[in-house]
Amino acid sequence: MLKIVIIDDDYVSRMVLRNMLKNFPGCEILGEAGSVTDGIKLINDASPELILLDISLPDGTGFDLLDKLPESDLKIIFITAYSDYALKAFKYSTFDYLVKPVGLEDLTKALMRIPQFQKPESNHKTMTLNENLSVPIEKHSETVALPEPSGFAIIKVEDIIRCEGKRNYTRIIFKEGKEKVVSRTLLEFEHLLTPLGFIRIHRSHLVNIFNVVRYIKSDGGMVELKTGEKLKVSQKHKDNLLNKILSNKL
Repeated sequence: MLKIVIIDDDYVSRMVLRNMLKNFPGCEILGEAGSVTDGIKLINDASPELILLDISLPDGTGFDLLDKLPESDLKIIFITAYSDYALKAFKYSTFDYLVKPVGLEDLTKALMRIPQFQKPESNHKTMTLNENLSVPIEKHSETVALPEPSGFAIIKVEDIIRCEGKRNYTRIIFKEGKEKVVSRTLLEFEHLLTPLGFIRIHRSHLVNIFNVVRYIKSDGGMVELKTGEKLKVSQKHKDNLLNKILSNKL
């Protein structure tokens, strides 16, 4: 079992990583921290083998944190929005350097290179993702925390109809027509919400599968939601969508 701590001041980023790591039974998350001070305490208390570390923290940088730790065999994977720190990072014997938004494939490749990581069976990744898409109804009552200027809003997943990506922002559409714009990419929401019943249908659209009422073949493929909205389905995502919605076809 590979013992991991996550150190990132952004709650949503930590939540995305946490949900991605659920795909790997060979990983155990010992804890999370959002600052240099809390991160050092967590590492000293938990004795992890791997740190997933952001560079920009409220009371310093990830490099400051590493400077305050004794020499050890700790593996470090920087997960950050800053690509220009890569050279400096590798001077700290960094194991890997991933730029946000991090994809599941990138994280998988990084973990597979770590000797302590218990490598899954060859078909494990595919099986896990299929299981995540076959989410049971009871999981649909879970909540997610969405950032806002004063803190976080706790939202029921079942209240989200769909998410629409706009560059580095995501527009979230709720039941009864309410909306919220969050400064996170659609890819981050895809990692967070796919295990909870959402599916990507287009580079700009992530929909709650429980709110899809119809698939329309015309115009290259569209879905109709309970709200009456009709959204384009891209060729890239069509097969995955059809496999999902046709699994219970008569």
